[in-house]
Amino acid sequence: MADDQPPDEQPQPSTETVSQAHDKYFREVFSNTRDAASLLRPYLPKPVVDLLLWASLTRVPGRFVSDDWHGREADLLFSVELQGSGTPVLVYVLLEHQSTPDRWMPLRVLNYCLQVWLKWQRENKDAEKLPLIVPVVFYQGKEPWLFTRQFAELVEGAEAERGWAPQFEHLLIDQTELGPEAVVGEPTTRLAQVAMMAIVRGMPEDLLERTARLMVEVSPAGEVEVLARHVEYVLAATRSEERRKAFAAALRRNLPGSGGELMNYVEQIEARGETKGRQAGLEEGRQEGEQRALLKTARRLLRRDVPWSIITEATGI
Repeated sequence: MADDQPPDEQPQPSTETVSQAHDKYFREVFSNTRDAASLLRPYLPKPVVDLLLWASLTRVPGRFVSDDWHGREADLLFSVELQGSGTPVLVYVLLEHQSTPDRWMPLRVLNYCLQVWLKWQRENKDAEKLPLIVPVVFYQGKEPWLFTRQFAELVEGAEAERGWAPQFEHLLIDQTELGPEAVVGEPTTRLAQVAMMAIVRGMPEDLLERTARLMVEVSPAGEVEVLARHVEYVLAATRSEERRKAFAAALRRNLPGSGGELMNYVEQIEARGETKGRQAGLEEGRQEGEQRALLKTARRLLRRDVPWSIITEATGI
């Protein structure tokens, strides 16, 4: 592969790779309970915020997204106490990183909550009641969320026979129409929100610039160990080589001096990605060449009336 290949022909992350980057980044950042609280408190309804003792927030291990949705969702589960009582409440947070909302979301979230309750019941067999779950969907897609959040509204006839349909509703953090300047929370929390927003919206210049500025705010000295996961997320989730270069340029503009260690790190990652792309291309070409050679051999043997069982053994086709 030539070094001067146009940007749109450079190796680009697959959809699966981008989804994995979203999942990993979301879980790495918001597994920290301080960052999770900083994300949730400003956006949830005040009655919910006032109900919970946020200082008691702790992470609960486990993943509940079904296998067929792993590429489009990530989730985190927390335990927190009710104000004044110490009663444990579970907070289930689902990152929805599809570009468009799903009208069946209340059904999916209810299913995940059922999995949480079943797991909890298996581990607390002597309990008389299940814990309350606060279900939250975090969404940054390209279209505003206009679908219902009420499960009963998905059930035909539920209005007349409410007792037959669960009264279940998920909370929603919809950042579709939110500008980067309106994002709130601690610096790391704001950085994570804006970085994910930038990827979802195609890496426009204003979001690239805001992401870079927030990186400087999180780490004025540009320490690699502080910013590595944020930089790697943006580079891994960006499909366009041109946008990756624009992100690196935004970092250069905002980091003190020439950028020092962090810019060296960014350049190393970019170079590593290009090398992997070239190696992948060479390997793919090698495999295609071997396959063509095997097919040619198989055709030649067929013309000589060699039995197919022998051809299969000889070529592996």
